[in-house]
Amino acid sequence: MTTLSVVMITKNQEWNIARLIESVLAETATLDTKEIILVDSASTDETVERASRYPIRIVRLHTDQRLTAAAGRYTGYRYTQGNFVLFLDGDMELYPGWIDKALPIIQNNPDIGVIVGHRIDLPKDAGEQDKPPLSQADSDSVTEIDHGGGAALYRRSVMEQVGTFNPYIYSDEEPELCIRIRHAGYRACRLEHTIVYHYTDPPEETSTLLLRRGRNLYIGYGQNIRFHLGTDILWPYIRERGFGCLPGLVLVTGLMVVAHALVTHKWVYVQRLFVLTLAAVLGDAYRRGNVQETFYSIIQRGIMLEGTIRGFLLPPMNPDQYPCHVDVVQWVP
Repeated sequence: MTTLSVVMITKNQEWNIARLIESVLAETATLDTKEIILVDSASTDETVERASRYPIRIVRLHTDQRLTAAAGRYTGYRYTQGNFVLFLDGDMELYPGWIDKALPIIQNNPDIGVIVGHRIDLPKDAGEQDKPPLSQADSDSVTEIDHGGGAALYRRSVMEQVGTFNPYIYSDEEPELCIRIRHAGYRACRLEHTIVYHYTDPPEETSTLLLRRGRNLYIGYGQNIRFHLGTDILWPYIRERGFGCLPGLVLVTGLMVVAHALVTHKWVYVQRLFVLTLAAVLGDAYRRGNVQETFYSIIQRGIMLEGTIRGFLLPPMNPDQYPCHVDVVQWVP
């Protein structure tokens, strides 16, 4: 039986694919049994062509099905058989030493369903000279957490029990799976060691929010809520990931107050609501010490609310019915 499967997912990431693959090959070189697969979501650049230069397996998803990051993970899971599955995004680079530390920990602790690590965010155009020195503070200690992100090592037997990624979900598929894992009695943990370099857009800029919105990366909140209606996962998910719910409640309350004023011609409650809202905004700005951060937060919550509504309105689909149409580009033993 294969010990480790590494699943890399990509979409038009020719700019980083060599760096990602080379880091994976280097960090798994000492493993006796492993398999490395790249699942590409119909890239239109040279991602697949560049990846084909390396001794890895490559499958490319067809465009006649919904293409999401979750679909890439789902497909990679189906096309591998390792006892443990490491998922990585196409804009990442595996950090030296993480696998050597994390794999024995999850192997020796059967109650751990998934283990992650710290992430170092860097600009997309960062080079070797831009990386911080390798940390001497990284340790073997493990902290229990609620959920992780795109770089994570899962126990296959646990995924077989609780289900793998929902391929139809546009975003937030990793936390949703972690909630299911914890609900089944397993732990989600973080090794206090960096797992990846993550090459990404500046996270605290409005332009990044709009780019993410354009890629449907806020729809998953609503999709997950609707998918889990009537299940035991619904309230844990809303409690931990319902970022759009509170803004939605505030919006509904405001609309009700305005509607009441229009009917009764009494605007005192509208005035009070305005004063309370203004006080909340000013209080948040004072707490943060930065007005710009407050307005960024308001825009972010608004976009999350809009995405939650859009996602909730999408009809839920059965993950087991995902067609998983692929071309096998390259298959190495």
